[in-house]
Amino acid sequence: MCGIFAIISEKRDAAQTVLGGLKKLEYRGYDSWGIAVKSKKTESIELEKHVGKIGDAATVTLPQSNIGIGHTRWATHGGILEKNAHPHLDSEKKLAVVHNGIVENYLEIKTDLQKKGYVFRSDTDTEVIAHLIDKEKKALISSRKKNRKELIREAVFSAFGSLIGSNTIVVMDSEHDQLIGCSHGSSIIAGIGKKEFFLASDITAFLKYTNKVVFIKDGEGAVINESGIEIFSNKENKKRQVKIETINWQVEDAQKQGYEHFLLKEIIEQKDTIPRTALLNQSKIESLAEEISKRRQVMLTACGSAYYCTLLAKYLFAQAGVLVEACSANEFIPFSKFYNKNSLLIAVSQSGETADTLIASKIAKKQGARVAAVVNAQGSALERLADDVLSIGAGPEIAVVSTKAFTAQLATLYLLSRAVIGKLDEAQKQIKDLEDSLGGWLNNNLLKRVKKISKSLTNSKDIYIIGKNINYPAGLEFALKIKETSYIHAEAFASGELKHGVLSLIQKTRPCFVLADNNKQIKGEILSSAAQVKVRGGRIIGVSPFNDQVYDDYIQTPDLGELTFIGNIIVGQLLGYYLGIEQGADPDKPRNLAKSVTVK
Repeated sequence: MCGIFAIISEKRDAAQTVLGGLKKLEYRGYDSWGIAVKSKKTESIELEKHVGKIGDAATVTLPQSNIGIGHTRWATHGGILEKNAHPHLDSEKKLAVVHNGIVENYLEIKTDLQKKGYVFRSDTDTEVIAHLIDKEKKALISSRKKNRKELIREAVFSAFGSLIGSNTIVVMDSEHDQLIGCSHGSSIIAGIGKKEFFLASDITAFLKYTNKVVFIKDGEGAVINESGIEIFSNKENKKRQVKIETINWQVEDAQKQGYEHFLLKEIIEQKDTIPRTALLNQSKIESLAEEISKRRQVMLTACGSAYYCTLLAKYLFAQAGVLVEACSANEFIPFSKFYNKNSLLIAVSQSGETADTLIASKIAKKQGARVAAVVNAQGSALERLADDVLSIGAGPEIAVVSTKAFTAQLATLYLLSRAVIGKLDEAQKQIKDLEDSLGGWLNNNLLKRVKKISKSLTNSKDIYIIGKNINYPAGLEFALKIKETSYIHAEAFASGELKHGVLSLIQKTRPCFVLADNNKQIKGEILSSAAQVKVRGGRIIGVSPFNDQVYDDYIQTPDLGELTFIGNIIVGQLLGYYLGIEQGADPDKPRNLAKSVTVK
């Protein structure tokens, strides 16, 4: 939910570098932000906090330093106030702490600390961590004669071990010029540069400086100083060998490259990212297809857009003659008792850090099920947990609203569904051919058409979408894009449900999008449903490869056969984008939303 960035460097000013890193991470949280550095002049911690978004124009006036830490917040505990922004300091103001997650037992810890005389200046659970580390540090100092620098590390690990919940922290120790990061349930990543080191929630924050990384695993802690990085297990305090990996993402992938917003850039990029999936994971897809054939029970699980992806995939597998189920990860627990060694759980996530998806995966695995991950972000917690991993290769997705990651996940699951019935080669060709189909269609003429339609909808309080068969879950994602970016209520219905209550919602000129394809078995039925809405005064906007007299307006999509729903979904993404612009919203950073939902 929140963004963390920290640096130790011999060649960069810490405050300015942290600020730049936080701007890259703002999609993870933008209620407030703050930076702490150790002043070279006074040797003390200097702190600066602000409420609201960072924005491109933000500046800081902190002193020169070689070490710094920063945070962009998505509020959980405590209101959106400057005092609640991170970093938080210990009572001696020698440690600065930033935190991602929720400390579920913070009230119990806080009460104990207050009894011991600790004074709290904020309403957050994070400040509890700072004082708890201070308490542990003092206990270790009084009980043992040991290197004070090592004691700080032990105090941090001990305090972190007392926290209940999914949490990540980074601590700046100003006495010894070291950064200490700990992870449980959500990741932290170290960047390894030349005479400089980074800790961040996401690779994009330091990709400008290095693509050499170390993934801090669940239950591990990292200690970084100017000499290098060490990795320890939090509980046993044992050191492990540091494994440096190279990330193949490019700096340009995380930049706007002339587009006004990341969201529009990432929508347009789909003409490349979707076809690219045809070149990935062949052996892994074939192996996982064999697992599906052997299992008596296969379940797809995810949250948000990724959940709608699993609903679409359920239809794709059904088309291939394979029965799979789909369950929202946040509703998985009532059904978890049915999972065992004969089960396969396929978890889908852009970030690989979604709390409920991780919880569902851990439960299933604990009960003997095999877990597969369809994921975009490299080195994520889900990737490390899974037995099988299909990396979708969409590249950095910066906008909060998922677009290119969603369709790359969908294309990957399509390939998997066809691999189960021995048609992977044919499916790969279909996906690869989308490069020409989408490339010729996703152009300025389409953008102008969608923009014109969006202008006519700016005063709408409700927008409806109907679809049949696979275009029904496509409609759910279509509606979500509108809600996320424009804040207009949008709702999708299976067209067959209209007469079962939905028609009562239809009023004169109420916009209703009709998602359709050239499937002869259902084409007539969806157009008949559209006519029922129209005769009751609804405004019918067709999204399909064909025009029809029932449509009042029409946005043409390419005829991609059984993959036509991909174009229909892209129209929904564009519509959401332009409606957001018309409403004066920030399409990259919708209100109240953050990119990675790492807490329950």
